[in-house]
Amino acid sequence: MTTTTPSAPLSPLEELAYAHRPSQLTVLADLVQMLSGVPAVTQLLVRGSLATGTADRLSDVDLVVAVRAERLLALMTSLDAVMSTEFGALLPGWRDTIVADLGGAGFVYLLPHDGHLLQLDLYLCPDSAVDALRRRIGPRLLWQETHPHTGPDAGAQVELAAELARTAAAPADCSTLLVQAMVLHAMLRKRVLRGQEYIAYGLLHQLHETCRDVVRTVLVPHSRHHGWYHLPDEVGRTAIGRECLAELTEALSGPPVPTVAQADQALERIVRLTERIAPRAVSSLSDEITAYRAYQSQEGPA
Repeated sequence: MTTTTPSAPLSPLEELAYAHRPSQLTVLADLVQMLSGVPAVTQLLVRGSLATGTADRLSDVDLVVAVRAERLLALMTSLDAVMSTEFGALLPGWRDTIVADLGGAGFVYLLPHDGHLLQLDLYLCPDSAVDALRRRIGPRLLWQETHPHTGPDAGAQVELAAELARTAAAPADCSTLLVQAMVLHAMLRKRVLRGQEYIAYGLLHQLHETCRDVVRTVLVPHSRHHGWYHLPDEVGRTAIGRECLAELTEALSGPPVPTVAQADQALERIVRLTERIAPRAVSSLSDEITAYRAYQSQEGPA
């Protein structure tokens, strides 16, 4: 990634402000440079703390990417390769289930940056949805194409919306759930460190749900039930299922708002359980899991 520098001499006050600018702005500048060169992209907007000037060292980069509707699905397909090649993304993108539905699809990446993992939230939406999105969440425009094109017909937009809904509803496999667990864990650690107890509580609950979903996906893949319903009856029929239920019971008996060390234990429980019942999923991500653990060990416990 490139490093941005001032284009002209600065006053002492400007030099002080520049020296203390959020380090994430370097990543944001590189993202804008790269994505503005993609023909399918029509606008780039920033939201969150970088847009409001309240960013700190742990802040995310929240970028909205407006895309020609007919090219959006193709860009989604290539996004992991782009983020890995251009920005060294540690994991495949996690399909964000937390972000509100703004007419597109959100993805979360963890990027090595300045000695720790930076959370990048990318929200891809058809350019026809940008005006409504801007009215709803008020992002700041960073870049837009010089010569706007004529949008797709209504039929194409309906087809895109249906495909986005279909992909969002597709069940996750164990490898995807492991990526989800690591991303949620990174989010949880940040909220614990910030003392944001309510958000930390919600993220810990999502980690427990991820643990449950690993068990369901492997042991009762064709269950007609969902969530926590009938879980003991379905899973507890075998010895390995009872072991999984014991792991879940241990997880649910912990504190509702964890320390960083307890959040780490929650992730390790998921990895350990998955290795027990779906070893190929862990094996397929062994390098990523090792690298993720290494970065988090550098951050240290709270």
